[in-house]
Amino acid sequence: LAGTGRGAIVLVPEIALTPQLLDRFRRRFGRRVAVLHSGLTDRERVDEYRRIQSGTVDVVIGARSAIFAPFDRLGLVIVDEEHENSYKQEEGLRYHARDVAVMRAKGENAVAVLGSATPSLESYANARNGKYTALTIPGRVDDRPMPETTVVDVKASHKAGHYSPALIDGIRQRLDRKEQVLLLLNRRGFSSVLICRECGTTPQCPSCSVTLTYHKSDRTLKCHYCNHLAPLPDLCPSCSGSTLHPLGMGTQKIEEELQALFPGARVARMDSDVVKGRQAYERLLGDVDRREVDILLGTQMVAKGHDFPAVTLVGVVDA
Repeated sequence: LAGTGRGAIVLVPEIALTPQLLDRFRRRFGRRVAVLHSGLTDRERVDEYRRIQSGTVDVVIGARSAIFAPFDRLGLVIVDEEHENSYKQEEGLRYHARDVAVMRAKGENAVAVLGSATPSLESYANARNGKYTALTIPGRVDDRPMPETTVVDVKASHKAGHYSPALIDGIRQRLDRKEQVLLLLNRRGFSSVLICRECGTTPQCPSCSVTLTYHKSDRTLKCHYCNHLAPLPDLCPSCSGSTLHPLGMGTQKIEEELQALFPGARVARMDSDVVKGRQAYERLLGDVDRREVDILLGTQMVAKGHDFPAVTLVGVVDA
């Protein structure tokens, strides 16, 4: 697009991914790069809009709302990790930024690039039937070899709890070598359900009719769909029994267990209960970059395009 007068929009699924990408683009294009997302103040957003409208910006980087960047002539739209659900706007004006990107590119005679290692079913079908052009990268960047992958049945080793002996040994080896470990569990809270052992009742959300998740840190039951919040009851609301028992596991429970298993390790948790806002997200990523974290545990937030060069072991808990 150099010299054509056309602009480019690059969408990322999470606001926290913009600083890293913004830094890379500004090293190449200087000040002709703008950023747009809901984390900006009104003043910052207005300033960026004015820069774009004045023609001093060639590239806009941001989350889903950046698709509405006011370029007079759009030449390229890139949707990174196009399969991510975070591109959907569920409140107020509802839209899917990926679909808006495709339609805007079509209307403005621009090119839309949807990038993903695991494409959405819609995009995969469109590529199969010829509506989209499928471009496949046959190898990894710099011809890096694929990592060694091991699937372990933890049922065969009950004493290890949620972790296989292989994972525990692997974590210990990395800690001894001053390397970092990344663990993924896409389930927030301490346990996924609280059950009464006397009558079998499980507290449910009054709005969504789903079981409430137990959060041990603040002794609450939360609905992760509508954010309904209830205090942890002392007795069963159905039979007044006193044997309420947490079942299942979430990131809070795994964090607690890791601290017990590896008392000298610095464990950090990345989920929406801990990381609230851009500053907290960037602060945690900075701690990881500075090697101030030994084990990073999190939900899908940890797997959204981050570059952790010191991570040499990745474990998917309860895969």
